[in-house]
Amino acid sequence: MYFQITGTHVRLLGSMHLFPATSRRMPPWIGEAYDWAETLVLESSPPAILPLLRSSPHAGAQPDASHLEPLLSSDAWNRLQAAWPVDGPLAPFADLRPWAALIIAPTLFQHVVEGVEPRMLRSAIAQRKPYQFLETAQDVAASLETIPLEAIGAALALLMTDVDEPQRTLESMHGAWLDGDTACVQRIATESPMFNLPGIREAILDARNRAWAARLTALLGRAERTLVVVGALHLSGPGNLIECLGRPVEPVSFGAHP
Repeated sequence: MYFQITGTHVRLLGSMHLFPATSRRMPPWIGEAYDWAETLVLESSPPAILPLLRSSPHAGAQPDASHLEPLLSSDAWNRLQAAWPVDGPLAPFADLRPWAALIIAPTLFQHVVEGVEPRMLRSAIAQRKPYQFLETAQDVAASLETIPLEAIGAALALLMTDVDEPQRTLESMHGAWLDGDTACVQRIATESPMFNLPGIREAILDARNRAWAARLTALLGRAERTLVVVGALHLSGPGNLIECLGRPVEPVSFGAHP
């Protein structure tokens, strides 16, 4: 999942944010893409999002995660509470915004290691390679806040009926990603309960793709070799980032010269 935008010095790389813990090795084409680039463009800065996970105390703010309780069975609610960390940046559960509960909850049942972007960012900082982000933490939060509360509740209820699903999906998607099989990545995503609920795919993928396309268009005239790294799902399915850009792309073969 590695493409050159035709007639430019910009390439798109579809990444995995997390790897299964049993598959820690970075595939060689990721290293080649990093070495090709003179500058990086990543999605957003995860540390900058941490302060926004909690519900604002100001009037008119989105409800906190406690408002999800009526949308789950008592058994599902109790099991979700039991699985949640009792301390650290993700606790207490009730203080989180509902969308934060949605994106964090699946990771509680996964065995993972960091994926592409954290490793690339560390290398860029160490080597003083320029980098920037496609969106701010506030942009991410604003998009995720559009997910209907009912959809978040339904997704969490489904998760609690099959807590092994996030790990199965991650492992299947990671295998398809290693094979560069965009169609398979999309098929796996559509089989995941989360992306079949109203408003979730729109907020997590589609709306952000449209915003990113406008920002990327401004970068296409750059003389520097620029690598844009986004999650693999942003490059697959209807409304993907390449479709939103409306520019022809060419697959980059491993071992290709600049």
